Amino acid sequence: MNPTLIKWMTSVVFGLLVGRAAFGVVNPILIVLFGLNHPAGQPYVADAPDVLDRMLITGTIISALITIGVAAALLRIADNRGRAGWGCVLLGVTLLLTLAASVLTMNPSLQDAATAGAQAANDTKTALFFWVLIFGLPYLGGGLLLTIGGTVLIRKRRALP
Repeated sequence: MNPTLIKWMTSVVFGLLVGRAAFGVVNPILIVLFGLNHPAGQPYVADAPDVLDRMLITGTIISALITIGVAAALLRIADNRGRAGWGCVLLGVTLLLTLAASVLTMNPSLQDAATAGAQAANDTKTALFFWVLIFGLPYLGGGLLLTIGGTVLIRKRRALP
């Protein structure tokens, strides 16, 4: 296969993956910035009817810019091992940041057992446990695996003559 085609394909694919994962980082931050994080149990009332649309458009534009930036940065790397290593590192760090950003949208008052009954406190702790089990661990494991694997690829590339 043509080396230029491989260079472009890997750069674009990593750019798309990082851009898509970056939406998971950008979206919770924009939810907080646009004031859409309401406490649980309260009905959603937007200050303006188009707030959600503006937030989604802003998030999409930011993610598209991240996609283009990552693809352009990876295109500048000369060898395939280095490009794959940096792509894995960027994707792994983005997954770890997604996990950290999703904590922003959680309601910490739900964990306060003093304001709720014992059964409600147990229910929220059970929900948090399953959230960590289903969402947290795969993102944490995948992010660490990609970051460490990408770092190894980058270091091996520098060790070669």
